[in-house]
Amino acid sequence: MLDRSIAPPFREIDSIDIVKAESHKLDNGIPFHIIKAGKEQVIRLEIIFEAGHWFEHHNGVSYFTTKLLSAGTSRLSSKEIEEKIAFYGSFIDLVTGYDRSTLTIYTLARHLENLLPLVRDIITDPVFPDEELKNLKNISSQNLKVNLEKTSFLASKNFRELLFGKDHPYGRIIDEEAISRVNRETLLSFHKKNFTSYNCDIILSGNGNQNFYELINNYLGKSEWGKYSKEEVKFDIKPSAVKTHVINKRGSVQSSIRMGLLLFPIDHPDYFKVNLLIEIFGGYFGSRLMKNIREEKGYTYGINASFHSLRNAGYLAIGTDVNKENTANTIHEILKEVKILKTVLTSEEELRTVKNYLIGNFINSLSTPFGLADKFKSIYYHNLDYSFYDKYISSLKTIFPADLRETANLYFKEEDFLEVVVGGK
Repeated sequence: MLDRSIAPPFREIDSIDIVKAESHKLDNGIPFHIIKAGKEQVIRLEIIFEAGHWFEHHNGVSYFTTKLLSAGTSRLSSKEIEEKIAFYGSFIDLVTGYDRSTLTIYTLARHLENLLPLVRDIITDPVFPDEELKNLKNISSQNLKVNLEKTSFLASKNFRELLFGKDHPYGRIIDEEAISRVNRETLLSFHKKNFTSYNCDIILSGNGNQNFYELINNYLGKSEWGKYSKEEVKFDIKPSAVKTHVINKRGSVQSSIRMGLLLFPIDHPDYFKVNLLIEIFGGYFGSRLMKNIREEKGYTYGINASFHSLRNAGYLAIGTDVNKENTANTIHEILKEVKILKTVLTSEEELRTVKNYLIGNFINSLSTPFGLADKFKSIYYHNLDYSFYDKYISSLKTIFPADLRETANLYFKEEDFLEVVVGGK
């Protein structure tokens, strides 16, 4: 009989064997990466373009261009495209980020060949119909109006704008002016320049009996599409000199708090230490912020601190929503926890708990082929290799309490913290 009163033995992880991506080049030079893993005959095909907000000359154009890729081609309407994807029980996702825009297809492996001609047309021959653009603009405008009534949205919006600068691609949002300025010609121009065979990667993850390289090469690698127009794009980060911002919102019964500061991307030598420090501070359910502000004080249902690593920057963001009368006390407690990180050594027990939690999360993230692909993208787009993950595991064993205190004093300076409150203080 199993005695459930006795915990199973703990086994320390020394190394992790990751299923690695195999990288190839299609005939036209497009990098093609395949992660063959999993038991089910399901695949995820991602076509990723250097076409995010960072590369747009007009605010919002990358979002509308990406979202409307499947709105119609010279041969097929949006309805016909939807019906064909649905016929094969597949799903298409079109997403724009700060740095990249991605077309993703989820499908059974045996249907890939049937879908690839459609995928090729969507990315090489979109027509951006005026009626579809009008509909998306109307939806975007309505969503914006709804979001601008939410304190949480306003707090996040103003936090990023004040952290990076209102004209920086990491700091701006698609506002009403941007929506009104977008037209079919700007989308066609952005697509022609940024959605090309010179400007993308293709990543396939999953399992199947097909020769995936041959299939992808036949449909997407035999000819060049678009023109080479690579240009170096740079933006200066201009954080607000004023660090405390309170935006009163009439009728609001709660305040949304956003705090944080600029850091660095994951290729920085101190990334592992700072990442561990933020996890202890507010990164998981048992974190210090949760214990203090949720469990002990009862000010909020949830509070989180997270490390956001982008291609050209990184930052710490702390976020929570509280009743207005608890706003000042919550901010005081957050800053108190920052001070403790800088003055008091983390206990060995707490440090061991968080290290085990991070290792467990990391192992769990490798359990699916799509998770493996996400891990590959994290290193690939920062010009790192798989040794990064070996260093991550080994670093968790060699970071000690004194290292964390030193790191907190180096990067968590009170004068650098940006504080945004929407609702009232």
